[in-house]
Amino acid sequence: MAYLAIGYFYPVIGLLALVCMIAPVAFAVSRGRWWCGNACPRGNMYDRLLAKYSPHKPIPAFVRTRQFRIFMVLFIFTMFGVQMYFAWGDWNAIGRVFWTIILVTTIVGVTLSFIYAPRTWCSFCPMGTLSSWVTPKKTPLPKAFTSVNVDASCQMKCKSCARVCPMQLTPYDSRGEAVGYLNADCIKCGKCVVSCPLKIMKIKPQTIINQ
Repeated sequence: MAYLAIGYFYPVIGLLALVCMIAPVAFAVSRGRWWCGNACPRGNMYDRLLAKYSPHKPIPAFVRTRQFRIFMVLFIFTMFGVQMYFAWGDWNAIGRVFWTIILVTTIVGVTLSFIYAPRTWCSFCPMGTLSSWVTPKKTPLPKAFTSVNVDASCQMKCKSCARVCPMQLTPYDSRGEAVGYLNADCIKCGKCVVSCPLKIMKIKPQTIINQ
């Protein structure tokens, strides 16, 4: 919110958005969508503020489809590229392009939070999609990669982990698997681990898993 408020008067501040555009993908190469669940300012707002007022309805299935997510990536970056073409050479104008994209997508994300679930936008966020594409999905995994590990004793009766997952995923599907839950959209937030009534879930780095 501070970024949007200051950027309105000082457009060059908009360039700070580069951090939130580059960092998610950079981290994803070795850590998966860790940035989305632990460092993203917008995601933090969804979890800490909007979660209190969201109806927490199921995220529409179609926004998770590969086709829709590809469309969103192409759409956002096309709009970004066109605006950047006309703004090139003027730092304030370039900053305004970044600021406008953050403003519009924030409005969309907040609106969806009040209609469906807090992290609905995160399910098809272009940067999140790019992050999921480069996220490691099979062994050998990078040493820095962490994953949710569910003990084989899990009976899937409570499904507490699925109920609290901001991305509405099902970590219990990986019960008993040594490498853990490798869904590319897992944001490593740890809410599932905290909610497990039997405390048989943990987030482990590969350095421990491979010992």
